[in-house]
Amino acid sequence: MARVGSNPNKSSPATATFRKLVLTCVTHLPNQEGYHADRLEVVQTCLRTMRAGAKLEHTLIVWDNGSCDALRDWLQFEFKPDVLILSPNIGKTAARTALVRMCHPKAVVGYADDDMLFYDNWLAPQIELLQHFPNVASVTGYPVRTSFRWGTENTQAWARINGRLETGRFLPQEWEDDFAVSIGRDIEQHRQGSDRDFDYRVTYNGKQAYCTSHHCQFIGRPDTIGKVLQYDGAAMGDEKPFDVALDTIGLRLATTQRLTRHIGNILDDKIRNEIMALAT
Repeated sequence: MARVGSNPNKSSPATATFRKLVLTCVTHLPNQEGYHADRLEVVQTCLRTMRAGAKLEHTLIVWDNGSCDALRDWLQFEFKPDVLILSPNIGKTAARTALVRMCHPKAVVGYADDDMLFYDNWLAPQIELLQHFPNVASVTGYPVRTSFRWGTENTQAWARINGRLETGRFLPQEWEDDFAVSIGRDIEQHRQGSDRDFDYRVTYNGKQAYCTSHHCQFIGRPDTIGKVLQYDGAAMGDEKPFDVALDTIGLRLATTQRLTRHIGNILDDKIRNEIMALAT
């Protein structure tokens, strides 16, 4: 072994490359069989609508976890995100953690699973909540009634003291039905199982938000989210502990509009009609 000279950059300070608005997505399509048979189109829809609907200048980073050639070829040669990381499957939690930690602590970073649909101008209203409310941990554009069941206690407590907290059933039933369909749940059974659930809405200095967020799609700041992100997939194998942990360090909020939604593993006729409407 030998060495000639010293690395001229070894004393140079390292700086975060991504300092402003960064959108991230972790993709995983190991094959196109069984559960994954129709997911290529789902992932493509997710990324296309995320980019097209953002309407704000951003850096888009996709971390692919060991996908098949069909998705990787599309990502590299057609979609072409600003940054593409092709990795073996290290798990969603580890990839998400790495993505957030690539960003400047004070940047705005958005994360999404690869099966979300984004509506037009989905991003600005979420940023408005992030900037309007104090000490925000995460903001989502995907309010779901059943997500009020956990990880909202501290957010609700703050709302009672500092704003006006309302309890009721404000979310349209159609949104909850769509959620049930997207996770393969019977609508009537889901309605019966959630008939005692309530929505919690806070008004603070003239702006309204729901007292919940969603791990499938959210925005926040790396210096806050980073406090609870972990590389150990076993520690966050269930996303509920992640939601609960965020609620202990800041507010978890959702827009009163549905700006994003979960697709599931297939594009049904309703989703296709919504995609067509977005394209016109």
